[in-house]
Amino acid sequence: MESVAAASLSFFLSVRRESPGMPAFLFGESMGGAATLLMYLRSEPGTWTGLIFSAPLFVIPDDMKPSRLRLFLYGLLFGLADTWAAMPDNKMVGKAIKDPDRLRVIASNPRRYTGQPRVSTMTELARLCDFFQTKFGEVTAPFLTVHGTDDGVTSPEGSKTFYQRSASADKTLILYEGMYHSLIQGEPEENSSRVLADMRAWIDERVERYGGGEAFNGHSHGKVEEAVN
Repeated sequence: MESVAAASLSFFLSVRRESPGMPAFLFGESMGGAATLLMYLRSEPGTWTGLIFSAPLFVIPDDMKPSRLRLFLYGLLFGLADTWAAMPDNKMVGKAIKDPDRLRVIASNPRRYTGQPRVSTMTELARLCDFFQTKFGEVTAPFLTVHGTDDGVTSPEGSKTFYQRSASADKTLILYEGMYHSLIQGEPEENSSRVLADMRAWIDERVERYGGGEAFNGHSHGKVEEAVN
């Protein structure tokens, strides 16, 4: 994941350098939220006007959490077990997509991986989630985190913990009651439009408030919203 984050950050910074005075936001969804947080932690202070996380992977749900003993035993095989599809699977697609028409399209994708998670995938995700618990307090940039309360893929508790532990003076957490994991692609149109409108309003306010730089000072603007369908 560090390699993914480093490559993405290199590209984003190359674009950022072309327009240094423009507001710039990082956006990450699901596992991309983990990559986004890694990119932020690698960035110089003031690089980003704000961060947006949609159902980020900061904590592994209990029904997908790998056994530490199993991971240790697989590790004793010196990499031979890395590609084994042998980890718990909670049938994520059905818990990610709420709209039945969109679910049928996504579930019928012949390129979609349908096996159990591989050993090295879960080892890396478990390592990352542990790492994030020690780094939440280093986040000072303004951020918006959105999460569905019925998300069966990533845990809303991870978003709550991130909100509580971060050092940002301007932070917002919106929990959408009854929504699933894929808030933009997988919800009915009225729900996804609502999420996008909330993101747009948040961005517009930060552009007006901060312009192109990160805000470190000033009064706290922390806010938690319970959005009811």
